[in-house]
Amino acid sequence: MVTRRIRFLFSLLAAVVLITGLCAGDGALPDNGQALPILMYHDVVEDGQPCNTWTVTAGRLREDLQWLKDHGYTSILPRDLEKGPLPRGKAVLITFDDGYESNYRLAFPILKEFGDKAVISLITKYVDEGDAEFLTWDMCREMQASGLVEFGSHTYNLHQDQPRGIRRSPGETQQEYDQRVFPDLDTSVALIRKNLHSDVLFFAYPYGQKEPWASDYLKEHFAMTVTTKFGLANLACGRYDLPRYTVSMEESAAHHLGRRP
Repeated sequence: MVTRRIRFLFSLLAAVVLITGLCAGDGALPDNGQALPILMYHDVVEDGQPCNTWTVTAGRLREDLQWLKDHGYTSILPRDLEKGPLPRGKAVLITFDDGYESNYRLAFPILKEFGDKAVISLITKYVDEGDAEFLTWDMCREMQASGLVEFGSHTYNLHQDQPRGIRRSPGETQQEYDQRVFPDLDTSVALIRKNLHSDVLFFAYPYGQKEPWASDYLKEHFAMTVTTKFGLANLACGRYDLPRYTVSMEESAAHHLGRRP
């Protein structure tokens, strides 16, 4: 009897470890029909311009989309997931964080060239105040009207180092945190709805850093959230706190996805 119980406990532990690993964004995740690679971009520059970890050239983006096309990938949007399951075959979610002006000037024409979709997470303060490095609402409306681009939230003005994103500050009480963070997120969503007349389903954590105190709020207000953690998302485990692949000049879409069947 004791031996049976021990075997049962070991089997249960193995199952828990397996499920935890599959939901953790492990790159070895099997294709169970719910595997969704999420590619993360930020700024785009002209070919020949210097790049950093968060920047790619227009040429790199075009190469990535060509590779996805050649290998049978279909780009989707968060709103597509609200309508039904992943499309048959290979699906991919293309994301841009921050809302740089280059997303319109350089990335959008390439998306149209390939007919690919992307979700752009806006730091809405910069958009609303007309910061020249970021998108305007008119640009957003044009991209949205194409049917290729959906807009999510990257906060109103919490993409700051101190405190870092939506993480709580040392010594901050729950009440202080709620009063600092949640009105900001409400403002971000309200501005997108006001200017684009659309629901906001998607949230990208600033710096990819989660905060337990915000978990319930985010699940109540968004259908999907993403981090910057490396890995392949498994929608069978839910649509929150999903990992992504950071695309750079050193690590292309092919680099991240080329090992998948």
